[in-house]
Amino acid sequence: MIWGTLALLILLFGGGDGLAFYLTNLKGDVKEHVQEKAQQTIILDTSKALAQDLAALAGEIDNHFEDLAEVHGEYDSVASDFDEVVAELKVDQKGFSRLVLDARDIMHEQMTKAEWEAVFAEKE
Repeated sequence: MIWGTLALLILLFGGGDGLAFYLTNLKGDVKEHVQEKAQQTIILDTSKALAQDLAALAGEIDNHFEDLAEVHGEYDSVASDFDEVVAELKVDQKGFSRLVLDARDIMHEQMTKAEWEAVFAEKE
């Protein structure tokens, strides 16, 4: 379980500059730079939902790493057993990317170009 959590944390916060990290840590910048309260609410709600969805995905990733450890420990396991578990992990990795990109698109639609640049100016 620890390995899956570690893997998700690396995906989320790897180097501190991942898109997921930025999109789930925008509150102060959004409140400061986005003028319309309705847009602020949509952006912050999207950010919060993304964080929750990614946390739920962490459980699935944990399960995949447990499955990998189990397959590794089985004497009779073959390459196809590993391939099956890795394929499931890849599905979740694609899901991770889709969650992040969908959230980014929603947020992008709610900001002007100037607001977007101001929110992410310090993040480059």
